[in-house]
Amino acid sequence: METADVVVVGGGPGGSAAALAAAQSGALVILLEADELLGGNAARSTGYVAFAEFEMQAEIGVEDSPEQYLADMQAEINRQKGRYGLIFDADLARRYAEESAGTYRELTELGFRFDRFLPRPVQHTVDRMVSVADTAMFTTCFESALADAGVDVRYRTRAVRLLRDGDQISGVVTEGGPRFGAADGVVLAAGGYQANPDLRSRFQPEAQASTPYLGTDLCRGDGHIMGSAVGGDLINMTMIPPLVMVGSALVEDSIAVNQQGHRFHDEAGPYDDRVAALEAQQDQQAWYVFDNRIAQAKAQLVDEMPKPAVSGTTPAELAAAIGCDADGLAKTLDRWNQTVVSGTDRDPEFGRVIFGHPRTGIVEPPLWAAPMVVGINFPAGGFQVNADMQVLDVFGDPIAGLYAVGDCVGGVSPAIGLGGVKITAALTLGRIAGRVAANGRR
Repeated sequence: METADVVVVGGGPGGSAAALAAAQSGALVILLEADELLGGNAARSTGYVAFAEFEMQAEIGVEDSPEQYLADMQAEINRQKGRYGLIFDADLARRYAEESAGTYRELTELGFRFDRFLPRPVQHTVDRMVSVADTAMFTTCFESALADAGVDVRYRTRAVRLLRDGDQISGVVTEGGPRFGAADGVVLAAGGYQANPDLRSRFQPEAQASTPYLGTDLCRGDGHIMGSAVGGDLINMTMIPPLVMVGSALVEDSIAVNQQGHRFHDEAGPYDDRVAALEAQQDQQAWYVFDNRIAQAKAQLVDEMPKPAVSGTTPAELAAAIGCDADGLAKTLDRWNQTVVSGTDRDPEFGRVIFGHPRTGIVEPPLWAAPMVVGINFPAGGFQVNADMQVLDVFGDPIAGLYAVGDCVGGVSPAIGLGGVKITAALTLGRIAGRVAANGRR
């Protein structure tokens, strides 16, 4: 059996941050990644992240604080608790908010670049959400940093069980039988459970448990299953909110049209509002429309849409292809393109404040449309943890040698509807877990 001080399961943002922090704290680290690359779903995402009191805010004169960020998270919880039974760990959320600026600084030191603020006034009361200039950085920047820190990354290696030495978690068993020992701790960072309909069916009605999802099919709940098998307390598992599926940043450059060819909501607004708007349309039928420039530049995101896109050289041809009103679509495109090139900060029809970059409109033929489908992307369930990211059992006691980060943590995840919380909390709390795990029994 190979051994290390710390074994990290999963190489997404949380796992990569934990492995790097542990190695920088002096630990010998092995990172097990089931995929062929680091980055997880973040490398396929919008790359939206959110920090409080960080340098980009100071540069434009935005006043923010961890307390204000926590208040915004609590407001999002209040919006959601009427739909789900939620446990929100305000202390953990506060620690994330307080340390988020440090995460921003560390990311810039690793080579991350951030290109712009993305306003979401309904959720974030100040501008604090920004986009990573290239989501491939979640792969390339961490690959380089982990190599420099001496982390032993094992790709195509799926962990399936935890090992115990008395009351201490002592390592993992991987698919096929190889074992990896961990003298100081195991960090679970294996992602969510959206790609596991059998697990989802324990927490969702059967019809919902088989709905499509975005992201990698490796989000099978491996960490949730392993941790619960040794007594970890899973919370918020029923919060698997529906959303209108769209390939991440593709929505920034698209509009949604119904059978009349008309827009009917803020396409980049709150996730719940998007679902409600689609369900209110005739036959619950509508399409995302974008042009060929975007189809080429974001081909991977177009391919990730749940149903294939169709095209037409003109608005009339596209309308015929999808079965919507041609005159309505042509007028809608004209209005939208005028809004985009006007440079306005707010769409006058539905208050949309997020636009594509650069702002060129939907103009380059052929035009494309992809059907809008309700599915899932962001399950909120994960383990109850303490301030050191140790997994707790149902009695509230820490399980020795076991830590969780990212989508394997449940206490902050119910606030993910804000935008930017999912990735940034994984990075920030991952740094904490790595530091603590490296000093677990020293």
